[in-house]
Amino acid sequence: MNNQKKIWMLLILAVISMMILSGCSGIKTAKVNITIDPNPVPYSSDSERWSFNIVLDESNGIGVDLTSIRFDSYNQEDELIDTTIWYETGEEEITSLFGSNYLPAFSSLQGRVSHHNSTFKYTILTLEGVDDDNNPIEAMGRADFLPQ
Repeated sequence: MNNQKKIWMLLILAVISMMILSGCSGIKTAKVNITIDPNPVPYSSDSERWSFNIVLDESNGIGVDLTSIRFDSYNQEDELIDTTIWYETGEEEITSLFGSNYLPAFSSLQGRVSHHNSTFKYTILTLEGVDDDNNPIEAMGRADFLPQ
């Protein structure tokens, strides 16, 4: 009886070790990072706007279909004063911003955004998508705006 317990324990340890070594111990999903450049965002008197680049980087080796970007903008009192959502349907706003709605594994996409609203203190960007393994993906970034 004691030998049977040892055999079962060794078998269980072998299976767990194989799962860990083969990478099957968890579900791997895409990881998207959002960078705002420059941040904080300065006002340009030439264009009379605040303009910045949004850079998306995938760092976990799985591509992502981008489905929406939400811009929640806040005033000086940290009150939400505007929400804009861009979808990859109809006008294909995401593709027009980044040139594609697909972020390949270990790559980047970049797009330039500008606005003219002087009451914005900051904007929270929320990106949503679905990775190549059909997992939902969400990433957030923040753009802070310098005074005019």
